[in-house]
Amino acid sequence: MSYFLTDDQKQIQDTARRFAQKDVEPLAQQIDREERTPRSLVDKAAELGFFGLTIPEEYGGTDQGITTACVVLEEIAKASPAFAGLLSVEMILCPGVVNLLGNAEQKQRILPKSATGERLMAFSQTEPAGAGNTAVHQTKLVAHGNGYRLNGAKLFCTQGEGETYLVMARTSRDGQEGYGVVIVEKEQPGFSVDSYEDKLGWRGTNTGPISFTDIDVAPENVLGDLLTGNADFAPVNQVSFMGHAATSLGCAEGLFDKTLAYIKQRQLYGAPMHNLSPISFKMADCFNKIEACRSLLYNATRMADEKTMTLPMGSMCKAYVCETAFEVCNTLLQFWGGSGMMDSTGVNRYFRDARTKLIAEGATEMHTSGVAHLVLGLSQPMYEGRRTSLGG
Repeated sequence: MSYFLTDDQKQIQDTARRFAQKDVEPLAQQIDREERTPRSLVDKAAELGFFGLTIPEEYGGTDQGITTACVVLEEIAKASPAFAGLLSVEMILCPGVVNLLGNAEQKQRILPKSATGERLMAFSQTEPAGAGNTAVHQTKLVAHGNGYRLNGAKLFCTQGEGETYLVMARTSRDGQEGYGVVIVEKEQPGFSVDSYEDKLGWRGTNTGPISFTDIDVAPENVLGDLLTGNADFAPVNQVSFMGHAATSLGCAEGLFDKTLAYIKQRQLYGAPMHNLSPISFKMADCFNKIEACRSLLYNATRMADEKTMTLPMGSMCKAYVCETAFEVCNTLLQFWGGSGMMDSTGVNRYFRDARTKLIAEGATEMHTSGVAHLVLGLSQPMYEGRRTSLGG
């Protein structure tokens, strides 16, 4: 089912569905097994215009909005949630941060290459001292000469094969301390990507530690305000969370479709498996949960596109949709019995990818805490002062 989609969005949805079925599905198990996405698949997604969906037209994109981007991610995740995870970073998070915080020169320098997929971007915040607790982070940007110098290390860098990195760091100015965002190119001296992690799920997007040793950062490579850059892109975080939810939704749908076909052809206890009431009732329950997730997600994306979002709808989607999608995948995998445990069937990766989404870009508890503080009327630094629309 589709909600609130225009004819143009439906056409893009059809394009994404055909791409997922023809190009992504045949490579999905390879992506999971080899822990990398073939560059040819990335290039094909770029040729179809997916990377530029949220980028303004003046910088090479088509400015289709978050709803369209989530529709694409949902369709691709049906075939490979891992590849959809990579695309979410490239389609929403990284270009969104540059578009929101960057000046005209920075946008012109970075966004056109992002829109064409010529240069992949990566987002790096998490440190050993903590994820969202930036006050204890150790990566620092200090004044040096006519610019700055960056030192520190990050964990779990999203899209480890990126070439342009958006790096969060502790900053200071005139005796005030803050947290900002800087642009670091992979080719710069002092930049190091360590060995990639062997992950439970979301294996098509490389993740690993990176470090910075005396990297010179020119003033033109500081995104937004030096002290508040990290907090200022909170609206981008909210739409990025929706991208995660869309990927989880597609993950649950992909496994649902495969499971439905499986139980229709399997005989169990002398009868077609799907005729057994416990099976059919659980399938109906999974279907209900998927549709509930879809309604929440696309109501949120429509509000984001219309700039009427006044609550952290992204966090609400991230917490509810991702958790529910994992519950659905857990239920569906059970129907496969021992076959579901075998990599050869290609279904257990949906379960693993769905589980990874409960951690990626903030654990469920972090998002739930933010929503709970708003419900109770308590102060919450993550959202305080930002209960306005994305356009405000």
